[in-house]
Amino acid sequence: MKYKFYIEVIEDIVTFGIMPEEEKYNVLFRFGDSGWTPQKIQKLIEGVEHSKNKEPDESYDWQNEDIFFRSNKYGVFFVDLMKQRAGEKSKKQDLDLEHDVFIKFLQDFKKFVEENS
Repeated sequence: MKYKFYIEVIEDIVTFGIMPEEEKYNVLFRFGDSGWTPQKIQKLIEGVEHSKNKEPDESYDWQNEDIFFRSNKYGVFFVDLMKQRAGEKSKKQDLDLEHDVFIKFLQDFKKFVEENS
C-alpha cells in the first residue's frame, strides 16, 4: 500500500492529510484532520495491536465523523461514513486490511505528525 502525507494550513489551522496512491485505499483519505497528535495515533496503534487475537464481539472500534474501523482477529475493516451520508450504500465494508499493514500506515502517519507538529 502506497500513500503520501501532506499538510494543509487554512487560517492558522493545520490539517494533516493522507493521499492514497491507489483508488481502493481512498477511504484512508478520511483520516485527514486537524486534531491529530502522536499520542492519539499511538492509542490507535495499541488498540489494533491488542485486538489481533480478539473475537468479533471483542473488537477494537474507532470512528470520527467520516470513517469507522473495526479490528479483530480477522483484520481491520473500514466503512466510509461520508460516502454513506451521501447516499452510497455498500453491501460490505469499504476496505479490509491486515493488522500489520494498517499498523505500518499508522506508524508512518505518527512519524509524519511528530515531524510536522
